[in-house]
Parts: sequence; structure tokens; C-alpha cells
Amino acid sequence: MDETFAAVGTANFDNRSFRLNFEITLAVSGPRFASDVAEMFESDFGESVQVGRDEYESRPFYFKTAAQAARLMAPIL
Repeated sequence: MDETFAAVGTANFDNRSFRLNFEITLAVSGPRFASDVAEMFESDFGESVQVGRDEYESRPFYFKTAAQAARLMAPIL
């Protein structure tokens, strides 16, 4: 993204993204659109919080087990 160009979409390069989700990236050349996207990102970043390893480690056992199961199942879901 720069002052006159913005790309909005996904950067997932896996089988599910290409075959099942039909993900796409939109590239637009225009200063107004680029400015709107930049404002949106800045607003989102301002409302976000950084999550570290301690956040995951403090979760209960059942959450971590479910997360590991979801990771294993991801290729076939």
C-alpha cells in the first residue's frame, strides 16, 4: 500500500484457500481508496493488543487441547 495504491485480501497459499474458500485479493489504484484503507488499518491497529506466548500458556487444558486438535484437522476440514 502506498499513497495511490492499495491491495486488500488474503495471502493464504494453501489448498483450502484456493479450492474451497475462493479467496481473492483486490488491487485498487486510487488515492481516495488507499487513504480509506490506511485509515481503516490505523484504526484497527489502535484497538488491537499484542498477544504473547504467556497468553496461550495461561489458557486452560481443554482450550489448548482443542487448539491442537484444530491444527491437526486443518488440512482436511
